Amino acid sequence: AVVSTQSGHYGRGVNMGRQDSSKGMQAHKPPRKSQAPMDMYRKQLGKKEFTGKSKKDSQVSKNKADAKKSALGIKDVILILTCGVALLAIVYMLLYFSIQYSTDDN
Repeated sequence: AVVSTQSGHYGRGVNMGRQDSSKGMQAHKPPRKSQAPMDMYRKQLGKKEFTGKSKKDSQVSKNKADAKKSALGIKDVILILTCGVALLAIVYMLLYFSIQYSTDDN
């Protein structure tokens, strides 16, 4: 039974009073927080991974994941070697031309 209706902030009606009083006393359930599907998926994976493992086992798996994440990839190694070779080539050319010009003056 609706007691009265007042206009809300933007003109919407707000029903005041008891709604569905015929249902009686029911346990109040708080509204579920909606999570993004990816967050729910990650949470489920975390629960599955942790189930049945000891703390030591889960720590070992975390350390493996961290080591894999921080390891250098093949692209990084190739980039570092290429920069090193380029730097050595530049130093060699500078030394070569400085010796060549110093011998031409004499």
